[in-house]
Amino acid sequence: MSNNTKRTLLSLTGLGVFLLLAFGSEYSTNKNSSTNNRSVGTNTSATSTSYVNSKSSFSGKLEENYVDFSFDYPKSWKRDPGAGKGDSPNFVKVENETSDHITQENFAVGYCSGPLALMPKLAEQLSDQFAGSGSFPEYKKVSEGATKVAGLDAYEFRFTGHSTAAKELDLWGRAVLLPSTAERKGAVLIMLTTSASPDVHSVDDVGEKGELPMILSSFKFGS
Repeated sequence: MSNNTKRTLLSLTGLGVFLLLAFGSEYSTNKNSSTNNRSVGTNTSATSTSYVNSKSSFSGKLEENYVDFSFDYPKSWKRDPGAGKGDSPNFVKVENETSDHITQENFAVGYCSGPLALMPKLAEQLSDQFAGSGSFPEYKKVSEGATKVAGLDAYEFRFTGHSTAAKELDLWGRAVLLPSTAERKGAVLIMLTTSASPDVHSVDDVGEKGELPMILSSFKFGS
């Protein structure tokens, strides 16, 4: 195994561990949106805000694996103040939740490195971590394969789960791995939803219904 491949697997391992903890916020306790969370947020319309990644905001692994990207998200969504800080391998996470702070949909961007040909192996590793962690009750990977996001070739897998903690919820998720190129690092987009959403009703709806499609379609690399 090459040193580059080892570094890729290690970086994604860290990402997987964090994302399992991050999705534990199916019952979010963050009641306040963060307005100065180590990145640039600009108003783009009456209903949406633009997130622009900024290298000066990060240190450690995030600085080492930094990549320029941006996306738009609804103003009603909240930024996770923990993303991008400490040992978090996520640059950013935004979330929509109910009035009693149960996650409906969320979107996180982490890092990975490697060519497109390596993405299926990394997806398998990340899925295995989800399955073995115990953080996704009744975890099941239901599909995987090539996809396109922001006009770029990528690889994805989708998964389901079911939680009975505090409130019974179906869990639906989608992980999209965008490979690196000679010019930039790659990224991992994680979309997580629950049956608390009034618009998302199955794993096939993740990124297709609700408010995630607006975020996903606006995502792009570059400053």
